Amino acid sequence: MSDDLSEFIDKKIDDLNRKVDKNRIRIKEDNMLKLVETVFDDKTRLILFSMINKGIFKSITGAISTGKEANVYYADTFDNSAVAIKIFRIDAPSFKKMRQYVEGDYRFKKVSGKRSGFIEVWAKKEFKNLQRLKQHDIPSPKPILVERNILVMEYLSDGEYVLPLLKDSYPIKPNKLYKRIMEKVKILYRDAKLVHGDLSAYNILYNKDTDEFFIIDVSQSVLEDHPKADEFLLRDLNNLNNYFAGIGVNTIELNKLYKWIRGEEADPILISKYLI
Repeated sequence: MSDDLSEFIDKKIDDLNRKVDKNRIRIKEDNMLKLVETVFDDKTRLILFSMINKGIFKSITGAISTGKEANVYYADTFDNSAVAIKIFRIDAPSFKKMRQYVEGDYRFKKVSGKRSGFIEVWAKKEFKNLQRLKQHDIPSPKPILVERNILVMEYLSDGEYVLPLLKDSYPIKPNKLYKRIMEKVKILYRDAKLVHGDLSAYNILYNKDTDEFFIIDVSQSVLEDHPKADEFLLRDLNNLNNYFAGIGVNTIELNKLYKWIRGEEADPILISKYLI
């Protein structure tokens, strides 16, 4: 084969490979757009592509969970690992109800009245709350980056699959797990100065192989001096007691549990909401 013919064939092969690679990229981008185009705006998609260009992740490959306030996606990274991407809905229907968890928080004195501006603050709030949890060794996903309504964080799995919610995975030692979770709720309040505000078996991931748990969804978490912190704490404790009592755990009476965490008894009017 002549050198000219060999160069010609090599060039054609290179051209074909470039076309294939370009098509692969287009297909990946199209697939990612399909995942987000029905619920997220143009700015959100532009930020996602910007994050790809910055090397934060390589591609979004599927949804982990979907909800009224946010969707969480699985994304491959360039080092062959993974991250979780939580995208808060700009058109969240519970927008007005969400405000009660932000108002009164000194970290966010200027909260936009516009829906998009508020959701941006909401995403930053979860990022900051996750940072607090990690600082105090409370098991939770590590926050990586927040931009506008997009939160990138650690992907928690058993090595193959995303960890299930506690409600979907019966614990190995329920009595011990109950005590371990309550210990962390105490640290969350006393050391991190936070109340989760929506803690239940729906907001805890559980690894049955290692008996580990992780607290998630802390965007609504409030500081201990928030006007409704006591009420939210009681609600969290009641939710956890109801779950663990339902699987046979001898739970601690609500007022005693509250006093153990706070160091004082609960307001009788507040606690009456949860006593049957």
